[in-house]
Amino acid sequence: MDLPYRLGKYELDKQIGIGATGKVFHALDTFTGQEVAVKVIDEAVLRDPEFNEICRRQFLNEAALAGRLAHPHVVSILEASVTEDSGHVVMEYVPGGNLVRHTYHDNLLSIADVLQIIYKCSSALEYAFNQGIVHRDIKPGNIMVVSGTNVKIADFGSSVFYKEQIMQAVTSGTPSYMSLEHIRGHDLNHLSDMYSLGIVAYELLTGRLPFEADTLDKLLDAIATREAEPPSARRNGIPFELDKIVLRMIAKNPEDRFPTWTALESEIAKLGRFGISQQDTSDSEKFGILRAIHELRELPDPEIWELIQASKWSRFPARAIVLREDEPGNSMYILASGAMKVIKQERLLNVIKPGEFFGEMAYIQRGSNRQATLETMSDVVVAEFAFDALEKLSASCELRFVKSLLRSMTDRLVSADIRIVRMYG
Repeated sequence: MDLPYRLGKYELDKQIGIGATGKVFHALDTFTGQEVAVKVIDEAVLRDPEFNEICRRQFLNEAALAGRLAHPHVVSILEASVTEDSGHVVMEYVPGGNLVRHTYHDNLLSIADVLQIIYKCSSALEYAFNQGIVHRDIKPGNIMVVSGTNVKIADFGSSVFYKEQIMQAVTSGTPSYMSLEHIRGHDLNHLSDMYSLGIVAYELLTGRLPFEADTLDKLLDAIATREAEPPSARRNGIPFELDKIVLRMIAKNPEDRFPTWTALESEIAKLGRFGISQQDTSDSEKFGILRAIHELRELPDPEIWELIQASKWSRFPARAIVLREDEPGNSMYILASGAMKVIKQERLLNVIKPGEFFGEMAYIQRGSNRQATLETMSDVVVAEFAFDALEKLSASCELRFVKSLLRSMTDRLVSADIRIVRMYG
């Protein structure tokens, strides 16, 4: 096709990817001005009777997913169309390319960054599986980079609806990343995607695949019979605990892998916090902190990720002033760790503990000044939510977050009433 090319309301201006069944183009939605990615199936593929039905089924899968998978770490499918002689899928545009460039020895990510990426992919695949979906083609080329470790899983065209228990064939997927049960044509569940993600983790850590061969037959035999070397044997600095996680993810027997995505995420979070580095608060740690807050219990995981993306996390030493009385307020906060005291006119009013909100009155009553001073009693970690960032949350996330604020404020007022009664009762 000659570019630029008009496809409905989309103006295709440059090719940004290519696959076995078609090409991906950068495009502009001429109605909204939004940048999008459009995957167009090749006409030659549609005319080929051997591949026609497979490709059509994959595009129909993606069409069925349009608007269904709403997760910060899944590429949104905006629109899809499949006819007898054409087909295209319109997706969210992710400008940072994919993870393939980080599988080369001279461009490997830090171990800590790999952990964060695998954690976020696990969360996204857990969400998809809870919707009844198995991806079936997890590989670096299908994990898009927004920026840093902020990634999104793409290309659910090979996915199947697990609840329908469709028998699989080796016609979908990429052999180097396929589980043994996938190769053998067995029913697939989340454990097959976990295996594929484990292969991705291995490759991002070491710059090599655990199983390599010069022919497809030899590769499939290696996957079935050979044991993988620990990643630490191929890269210095990888801790033993990370070896165990990756090797368990790629165990040949599905029953030897982590039983759930949550179990895997728990191990990654522990290692990311204690075993890799003393870096700033990682996204996996932020997720664990927010997920454990009682007031946020109604928020589903995708909305917890929204809050993480809307927040700025900072550390303060003991005796630091975080908020000052009578100053204007443009943010509200959650105390992640440590303790803080609330002071008004040099009188102690309250003590803020981990998981509690503060500064929320300025959010509820915009334009008001701070009512009290907040001073740290120990080293603390604080999550800051700027008001303009909160206004960009999805409607459902913002509604649930505001409800959590109201619950927090109500609990605080009840506690204050009880203290007053005890003082003067």
